[in-house]
Amino acid sequence: MSGRRSVTLILASLSLLVLSYFMGYYMLNPIMRTLHEEGLIPGATEEEWRYYGGLVATLLQGVGLVLSFAWGVLADKYGRRQVIFLLGLVMGLGMLLVPTATSYSQLLAYFLLFGVGYVGVGPAIYAFISDAVPPESRGRGYAVYYVSSVLAMILAIVVAGVLLPWRVAYTISGAVVLLTAVVLYFSSRGITVGFSEAKRKVGAYRFREALPSIRKRTVLLVLLMIVPWTIPWGMLSVWSIDYIVTKWGVTKETASLVIALATLSIALGHIIGGTLSDRLVRKGDVGGRTKVSILGIAVGYLAMLSMLLYPYPRGEASLSTLLLPASLAVFGMMFTTFAYPNINTILSEVVVPEHRGTVFAVYSILNNLGWTLGPTFYPLLMGSVFRSRDVVTSMTLAASVTVSLWLLALALWVLIHRSYPKERV
Repeated sequence: MSGRRSVTLILASLSLLVLSYFMGYYMLNPIMRTLHEEGLIPGATEEEWRYYGGLVATLLQGVGLVLSFAWGVLADKYGRRQVIFLLGLVMGLGMLLVPTATSYSQLLAYFLLFGVGYVGVGPAIYAFISDAVPPESRGRGYAVYYVSSVLAMILAIVVAGVLLPWRVAYTISGAVVLLTAVVLYFSSRGITVGFSEAKRKVGAYRFREALPSIRKRTVLLVLLMIVPWTIPWGMLSVWSIDYIVTKWGVTKETASLVIALATLSIALGHIIGGTLSDRLVRKGDVGGRTKVSILGIAVGYLAMLSMLLYPYPRGEASLSTLLLPASLAVFGMMFTTFAYPNINTILSEVVVPEHRGTVFAVYSILNNLGWTLGPTFYPLLMGSVFRSRDVVTSMTLAASVTVSLWLLALALWVLIHRSYPKERV
């Protein structure tokens, strides 16, 4: 098999693996009430059952977050393929067991088993992509990962919420996780640490020697940037539909359609951002990845802020009225997303191959921290700093300030632009 065909098969199986295990988390959204109605999530009141339901999602992510650093170190020490394969088997088994649950304790235990790999497998996958894909094509490689995770959200809602009973949906998704983990493991034979950089000698992993990589200027700037970068994303992922319903005065279905289109644009933004930066690098523009990211965030921020501040005629739902503000939401999310595949690519290019899993583990923890803080940061601003009798005014100001954290991320990207070309390995 030629090298190009081999990389294509590897990325294809990796994308299906990422798609299927992300679905395992996102399918909770449409089935949460069903789980309560079937007696798997207890609670006599609306507040009580939502607490127990939310606990499943929180603990599922929490166990992965706690273990992600260990998995990143083990991926560096023993191999990324091996760790991804192991966690793929664990996640697939957990997803296959979920449909067999007959009590809340069993449901929680099976989701915790799934959570051992979910989130935690991220650092190993980030590092593995840099092993399999050469530097000049890594934007596309990381875009494959992010596009799959975005599409999983949409597909999960359709499959588990509309097309299939939830037990069947989890059984099929779990089986796909197991199958793609096996295919990826065998199709990537020979892909060792630093494989795509064959001219570079890769040394043995020692944790103490990995610490200087975390202290590199570009790495520290990325780690400082990632929390203010992801807090707005965390806010948008949870509160964007509620924001549109409340401020625009449209139905939940209309708001959901707008956000669904914006979510699809995120997938397109990953592809454009990764592909465009790859092309610039191939043409000899070493700073192409930071330029694409800076441009994307600047344009995306202006579009998203304009959508939040747009003087929408409340209650109107005609296409002509929706077109402009909906387009601003779509362009805001698409352009801003240009930066995401370039974050991983830049980290992979300033850190030596044998230390990337460790660095990506620290990055993954902070990345998920921002996503976790976002949903509470926004309502906290509403209830304290911008408290007003007018709810619409409070939410507009709170959302605008939250999204404006992207300006801090943008300033850090300018500093990254200066340090990154000098620190490439």
